[in-house]
Amino acid sequence: MSKKFSIDARVILQLGRDSIKDHTTALIELIKNSYDADAKIVEVEIYSRETKDIIRVADNGFGMTDTELEDNWLRIGFSEKKKNKNSTLGRRKTGEKGIGRIAADRLGSNLNMITKSKNEKVIGIEVKWDEFDVDKKVVTDIELIELENPTIKIPQKEDELSETGTEIIIKNLRQEWTKENINDLYRELSFFTPLSHDDSEFQIRLINDIDPSIPKEVKTAIYEVAEIEVTLHYDGKEELIYEYKNKIDARRNKIRIINRDQFMQSEYAGSLNTGPVDIKLLFFPRKAALLEGTSFKLSDLRTFLNINAGVKIYRDNIAVKPYGFVNSEFGFDWMGLGARKAEDPAGISRPSYKITPNQLVGFVNVSRDENPKINDSASREGLVENEAFEDLRALILSTIRLLETYRYEIIKETSKKPEKKPAHDSIHYITEKLNSVVNDLESVKQYLSKHKDYKGSSISNTVIRVNEAIEETERTIEELLEEKRVLSALATLGIASAVFGHETESSINEFKLAAKTSRSYLSKKNPDIEIALIELDKAIQHSKIISGWGTFALSRVEKEKRVKRERRIKPIINKVLDQIKPSLDGIGVELIKEIENVVAKTYPMDIESIILNLLTNAYSAVPNSKRNRVIKVTLKNEYINDKKGFSLTVSDSGPGVAKEFINSIWDPLFTTKIGKSDQRSGTGLGLTIVRSIVDEMEGEITLNKDEELKGAKFNIWLPK
Repeated sequence: MSKKFSIDARVILQLGRDSIKDHTTALIELIKNSYDADAKIVEVEIYSRETKDIIRVADNGFGMTDTELEDNWLRIGFSEKKKNKNSTLGRRKTGEKGIGRIAADRLGSNLNMITKSKNEKVIGIEVKWDEFDVDKKVVTDIELIELENPTIKIPQKEDELSETGTEIIIKNLRQEWTKENINDLYRELSFFTPLSHDDSEFQIRLINDIDPSIPKEVKTAIYEVAEIEVTLHYDGKEELIYEYKNKIDARRNKIRIINRDQFMQSEYAGSLNTGPVDIKLLFFPRKAALLEGTSFKLSDLRTFLNINAGVKIYRDNIAVKPYGFVNSEFGFDWMGLGARKAEDPAGISRPSYKITPNQLVGFVNVSRDENPKINDSASREGLVENEAFEDLRALILSTIRLLETYRYEIIKETSKKPEKKPAHDSIHYITEKLNSVVNDLESVKQYLSKHKDYKGSSISNTVIRVNEAIEETERTIEELLEEKRVLSALATLGIASAVFGHETESSINEFKLAAKTSRSYLSKKNPDIEIALIELDKAIQHSKIISGWGTFALSRVEKEKRVKRERRIKPIINKVLDQIKPSLDGIGVELIKEIENVVAKTYPMDIESIILNLLTNAYSAVPNSKRNRVIKVTLKNEYINDKKGFSLTVSDSGPGVAKEFINSIWDPLFTTKIGKSDQRSGTGLGLTIVRSIVDEMEGEITLNKDEELKGAKFNIWLPK
């Protein structure tokens, strides 16, 4: 006799009542079914007071025939949406697990489902969910009640008549609805479909007797007052199309096309795990000036943001909880913007400025079919946090960074203040002033020397004290410059260690493995000396790499390198290149050198800091390109305006620097490199250090596209 499974009736309750988080989530599951049925209107009525105790969800979708009711709706776990993923109107259907219909059990104990399809009569059934909560009954033992001569009330639009649809009435509610519940529901329904979705294609009406202040039509117009709107369309391949809109000054609106690899970290080499993505970010500073010319008050804006701030995810135009919902403990700031701001609370006048999570309303829309790796979690709330999800998060964070940069640049341009001189200019200025004072004092001294009573007078003593103070000030400035030089070198070493340290880490692991293997062969009863020696040779080779990196690190801050004198630049450059070549070889980078003999009066530490920071940039960039991995370093003598000097150029075959960032890359702490842990993986200090050294040495720095390698080309010119 063959064996078969039988399904206990209580499974229905476990799938429905016990697996749905709350009654709001259960109600939204029913609204999703209306959306999938191509409804243009869905009416939601909730009565939880004196006269009524029901929930009604009605739509003007295509309805169901008797056969469809029997074969589809009443087959638990079956979903025809797996076969037909798109509706007649082209909507991507949202449910594929076939259990959304039994979410109604979470709402109330009795359900009446009435439906009317085209050219068919009205049919209906009644489900008493408590009949499933009994011992020793299988699902097929419970018969549903067919309604006799049912009538249906189909929602209508003003401009068209609907003859098909479905109406669900739930009675004996399991939970009383409060004002807070209704407000939570309204908030979620207002984000049920994203802002970009045409309201005329899917309208939600909410009627209730709990909070009459809730509008019947679920929508909001306050989005239009956003100061800045940034939208992104990512084609899932290479191009990211950004559109910027500014409410205060439309002349600053712009569209930019950026190659993905120009601002994503090297760990994103190749394609992202996400497919096409659309992102819309709306920025709302909480200021009354933003609302001028509207009917909104500042209190309205604050209330709106308190309720709606957050970055929400939509799949096929349907919101995915809990992302971006303020009433969710873990979902509101799932991007970690609050912690990010706390780590660096710089204001809008600083290039590292960051927005706070309660100033941002965001919409992220992905397609289920084009993003097959972005999957529902088992609880039907949230997504599986796999690589595709982390890639999506990083892409959103990159877009937020662009919004911040855009706003910083606007504020910087509109609030033009006298530019603060860089530190090096201030030092030069002070030095010039001090020299001027010295000259003036010499003139005074010569004048007074003609008078017999000059020596030993109070004026004489004053001149001597001022001279001593000037000399002490000059020594202090030199000490500060030397300290700054050492700090820049240490910062450069830290950056280089983070980028190139992988090679050393690998060598440490290989050293340990070879030493352990050698020991095991020597510990045998009959030691295998030959193999043990081979393993020891491996360990020695790796120890040299480890030692080399240690020597490299220690040599960066040698005192002799802080002395300015005539130097041969070529050996300094070659030594740095030789020390990091193993790391370049490790990722298959070809290093091209075109280096002339150059002699200049300079600090070796400064030259090393420049070349190291430019090389770390290039090292991070080249894996992001489909071209061969190449870094080219050139050094040559060069005159500028009849002034003797030399140029140092580092270029690469990476994706280059997007125009969007050319003015910002020099700013301290600015970085667009986003790591998969959703944190910025760049320090934002490397190019700032380079710019500072070049300016201090009264040189020039330019950034262009390398015509041969097609990537970035940094050119440094320094006087001899």
